[in-house]
Amino acid sequence: MTGNREGRLMGAWGYLPFENDDALDWLEELEAGGADVVRKALAKAGDRYVEAPDGAMALAAAEVAAASQGNPLGDLPENVTDWVTAHGAELTAEDVEMALEAVERVAGDESELAELWDDADEPEWRESLDDLSERLRAALR
Repeated sequence: MTGNREGRLMGAWGYLPFENDDALDWLEELEAGGADVVRKALAKAGDRYVEAPDGAMALAAAEVAAASQGNPLGDLPENVTDWVTAHGAELTAEDVEMALEAVERVAGDESELAELWDDADEPEWRESLDDLSERLRAALR
């Protein structure tokens, strides 16, 4: 994926939540804070059009929420694993519900990331979101 409709370059090289510049930049914030950093990132996928950077951060935060509930992505960055060990217990079922809603918003019609990935015809991105959603749902059972 090289750019969006306006022609600006997008910092993405993979479809997984930690394979883009926005999520990696957000990880620096995560390392410096507790559960509120995750909640703020999830809130970025609120009830408005979700810009790509906000969507990328929300997906990364949702992945942290899933990992904190014992349902991690197979290969998490080491700093995420360390954060989950130190702070994961701070995330509640309400946070997991918020994470699931954020994933649904980023995957929906009002999302720049969804538009970009659909334009790029990369089904792996949607498959990764389905997997993340399922891991979040499993944590709520």
